[in-house]
Amino acid sequence: MDPWRGLGYRAPALGRWLGRVASQSSDEIWLARTRPRGPVQGIVVVQGNFLLGSFIALLAVRPSAAGRGVGRALLAHVEARTFASRRWLYVSFDRDNQTARRFYRRQGFARVGALPDLIKPGRVEVLLRKGRSPV
Repeated sequence: MDPWRGLGYRAPALGRWLGRVASQSSDEIWLARTRPRGPVQGIVVVQGNFLLGSFIALLAVRPSAAGRGVGRALLAHVEARTFASRRWLYVSFDRDNQTARRFYRRQGFARVGALPDLIKPGRVEVLLRKGRSPV
């Protein structure tokens, strides 16, 4: 699905990457299902130990589940786990991905900066972060 298709990513490469992530002790993969053993509706991959926080390397929701709170639920889970012990939660997205921009802004993320040519030459990733609420 886009935006990964537009960036040249294919399912086999993504599967290999997810396999490597699953073997890393500081990384976590969470799946969202609307019912036990039902089809996966969303996935989030979180890399730990990133700049005093964690980094959301991938957050994807099946197009048929978009707008149903799956992404918000995954993000809320990640925030609870991250902010229990860390100060920041980071994410990046392709500058042209307006859906991601709106989603993360609504969830309270703020822009940190631009990362040109990070994923693909000529493309720009936007780095965002969200801080733990004061106790």
